[in-house]
Amino acid sequence: MARKRALGTASVIGAILVGASLSAQTRIEPRKNSFKPSEDVQLGRQAAAEVRQQLPMLRDRPTDALVDGIGHRLVASVPPRFQQPAFRYSFDVVNLREINAFALPGGPMFLHRGMLQAARTDDEVAGVMAHELSHVILRHGTLQAAKAQKFQLGAIAGQVLGAIVGGQKGAIIAQGSQIGLGTYFLKYSREYEREADLLGAQLMARAGYDPRQMANMFRTIQQQGGSSGPEFLSDHPDPGNRYDAIVREARSLRITGTASTGPAFDSVRARLARMPPAPTSRQVARANQR
Repeated sequence: MARKRALGTASVIGAILVGASLSAQTRIEPRKNSFKPSEDVQLGRQAAAEVRQQLPMLRDRPTDALVDGIGHRLVASVPPRFQQPAFRYSFDVVNLREINAFALPGGPMFLHRGMLQAARTDDEVAGVMAHELSHVILRHGTLQAAKAQKFQLGAIAGQVLGAIVGGQKGAIIAQGSQIGLGTYFLKYSREYEREADLLGAQLMARAGYDPRQMANMFRTIQQQGGSSGPEFLSDHPDPGNRYDAIVREARSLRITGTASTGPAFDSVRARLARMPPAPTSRQVARANQR
């Protein structure tokens, strides 16, 4: 009887300790933003429309369905205090070779085909998407735009697009002396990157994905970026000990359910491998300039 009571007490203590650990996740606070959420939507919608015209969309139904499913599962996991009813989320795959992804204010997100082919699991894809989604829901884009409010919203949208389309190869869309604005808005600060890493890990766990896979994907991106460095990480600087910080945050989280698509992800990767090679951003830039 005494042994049973001791075991029972140990179980209760163990449960308390586990609960304490799981409650120790980092709390991310929304920052004060002088832009209205509706302006986030307007800015993102304008830039996204141009992106879809200027960049080659993959338009492969199984691939789009996979990415859309992951995206909306992550959106459904956004905590109530971060939800923005005005935001309109969309998830598109761009037929470009580079390992890259970006999200625009108000909800539009774009993943390069190269990112999907570099990922080893759909949890790794979810890691990139959760990171990008965190930038959107924390409104990092317009927080940075607020530092240059002397520019009109439409001009800001054009410069965001210019940086996206041109990437590191040079902007395609230029508007006079404001050419550097878009790059400024897309190059997040290390503090914003830290917030997106941590909140992204939390979103993954809530959605049923393994948040440690975000850390693994960042390592994969670094390894596969080539001699010039991965384009994604040039716009998403390492806030310091990124891999260890994400893994440490993951230890404080409880994964809710299982979200892995398994065979569906493997099927999409096989489809992508059979397609003709995707063009590079440089090739698309040259074609658009003709």
